[in-house]
Amino acid sequence: MKLSIQTLLSGLVIAASAMTTASANEPALAAKYPNDVGIGRDKAVLFHDDLEEGKLGASWDEINRRKGRQSTDTTEPMTAETAKAIARGKRSAKVQLRKNGYEDVTLVKWLKPGHDELFMRYYVRYGKDYGYHGHGGGGFMADAGKGGFKGAGKAPEGDKFFWATLEPIGSPGRWPWDPPGALIFYAYWWKMKPDGRGNYWGNWLQPKPDQVPKRETWVCVEWRVKANTAGKEDGELDCWIDGKKCGEFRGINWRSTNDLKVNKVQLSLWLESASYEKLGGGSTRTVWYDDVVVATKYIGPKVP
Repeated sequence: MKLSIQTLLSGLVIAASAMTTASANEPALAAKYPNDVGIGRDKAVLFHDDLEEGKLGASWDEINRRKGRQSTDTTEPMTAETAKAIARGKRSAKVQLRKNGYEDVTLVKWLKPGHDELFMRYYVRYGKDYGYHGHGGGGFMADAGKGGFKGAGKAPEGDKFFWATLEPIGSPGRWPWDPPGALIFYAYWWKMKPDGRGNYWGNWLQPKPDQVPKRETWVCVEWRVKANTAGKEDGELDCWIDGKKCGEFRGINWRSTNDLKVNKVQLSLWLESASYEKLGGGSTRTVWYDDVVVATKYIGPKVP
């Protein structure tokens, strides 16, 4: 990963009313389903996982685990959290990376053939051991396959790929935010901006004011993506934290063809063993996830 403050997109608009609640034309699906009971049967809902029953992660299409090249710790990185002081409900998903063990865990859900507009809501809790990380959060991809993502530092083709992840970012002495860092959208698309050397590292779209999740506290995160009409710069990206809108980005040219759809969502956590020291020290990174909903309408926080 290579990040630079120069990758912030000055040309995109952040709404002045940043910390407002969802507008009246965005009714919250969750408000219709107390405790999310039955929300998975709503016609607008594409995926729901409350992680309460069955094999952990069974409703996802992929759970990718990658060990470090010289790892010696084989501890399973994703387990069920049932401690009453931590878990939401009976159970939550606990993901823990270890310096000498797994360096990446990614849960993937495919939504084929795809959508032009999508919302994803989930709850996340960062552990006391959480310094900073390499990458990790909730995000989406529009993936036509055939090697659409060319790799870090390269812009994808407009008819093959775009993606973004809403994740905290930070490092000691470089940026002012406490762990786990301030939330940003880290994004790749065909019209992204290059750095000063002509490389295309993930561009930042940063909510304002700074959104720095508090560790050891459950936070409700939701994002929305709307793909542009081919040939127009009318793509959109939004996010809400605990039901309050804090990011609204407009004028994004995500794709060159209307055939490229958002067809994948994921939750991820990644940190290479060599990066622990420069990203806050420690030997573990622990995060919990719960109450995931993916829909074609605004979802909102879970209500009692």
